[in-house]
Amino acid sequence: MLLYQPGYEKMKKKEIIQIAIFLIIGIFLINTLMPFYTGSYKLMIVLSGSMVPLFLPGDIVITKSVDPNELNVGDVITFQVPGGKPGTFVTHRIISIGKFYSSTGEIRSFHTKGDANNVVDDFKVPAINVVGKLAFVIPFLGLLIDAFRTSKIFFILMVILPSGIIVLDEIRNMMIYSNPRRARKLEREQKKIAKKTYYKLEWSKLTQIILVSGLIFSGIVAFNLGDNGHIVLKSENKIDNSGFLPMVYTIKPDNPELMLDIYPWYGVLTPFNETKVNEYEVSAPDGVVAPSTITQFNEIVVTAPENTPAEISTVPYILPVFWIVELAEINPYLPAVAEILIYTSAFTLFLLPLWCKKKVRGRHKKKIGLKRTLALWKKTLNLR
Repeated sequence: MLLYQPGYEKMKKKEIIQIAIFLIIGIFLINTLMPFYTGSYKLMIVLSGSMVPLFLPGDIVITKSVDPNELNVGDVITFQVPGGKPGTFVTHRIISIGKFYSSTGEIRSFHTKGDANNVVDDFKVPAINVVGKLAFVIPFLGLLIDAFRTSKIFFILMVILPSGIIVLDEIRNMMIYSNPRRARKLEREQKKIAKKTYYKLEWSKLTQIILVSGLIFSGIVAFNLGDNGHIVLKSENKIDNSGFLPMVYTIKPDNPELMLDIYPWYGVLTPFNETKVNEYEVSAPDGVVAPSTITQFNEIVVTAPENTPAEISTVPYILPVFWIVELAEINPYLPAVAEILIYTSAFTLFLLPLWCKKKVRGRHKKKIGLKRTLALWKKTLNLR
């Protein structure tokens, strides 16, 4: 049965758009957060540097539940260390797949290795110990969470201080609105101002900012690009960085089974013939190797089977390495395009006050003379 609601036909177009936006955001949040609630996705903080530079200590890794029978050589998995302390998880790359037999039958097992390690893990991971496959990396968020849990100063600045400001603001509002007449007057004034207030997009300035920032970031990325596209690898292949920013290179063979035969198939190169030594705190369970130092050079020699067709991508290191590697899997030019779009968008939003301005209807700027200025000051200071 349909019921008539008075005033429904008067609903403004703006309100309908706002409701639609909130619904879309709500659906998006539900779809995003539901897998974490059901357990199909898990968040973990990286503690060691065994997978540098794919992800760094302090990053957050998101793993997705997966059928162990669908895993392949080259996949990065999170697993419980066999025989290790419960709740101790490691995220390493599969380098070989085997099987063993138990009372329950045939069980798949995985031999793993950290990308930054020179040796493989000294155990094999049974399929039952696999938690999930690496799905995404959020850089540096783990450092923020760890600081929140361990630092009292950080806790005071991020929790106590904002809470105190909110409480004081509520007390101030209670004092202001304790007088009903004053409360009604303020409410009328706020409604009046709200009706007159609007935001105006200055499209010409927005277009100029997008074009200029896009050209700037395109130039930065283009100047620091190396070889990109399809190549044929020799047994030894020299890759160097001639730009002024650190560079990430990735090599994807046409035959995915040869990926681990190319070593190292991805990495970070420093600029200006610089040699950079990164130190990491060793925090790894027994049987798991974690390097304390990792050295990055300006050039590297990549070994591969002779005449291996592959795609190479070399872009500035201005996005997380995991993001660049995943985008290069789709297309070798996609990381460069993503860097330009992301930084252009971020810079445009940073300049939001220049192209989106708050306006008040009926308010006009007037020139105020000296006499009028003194009168305003007297009124402000309650001088007779």
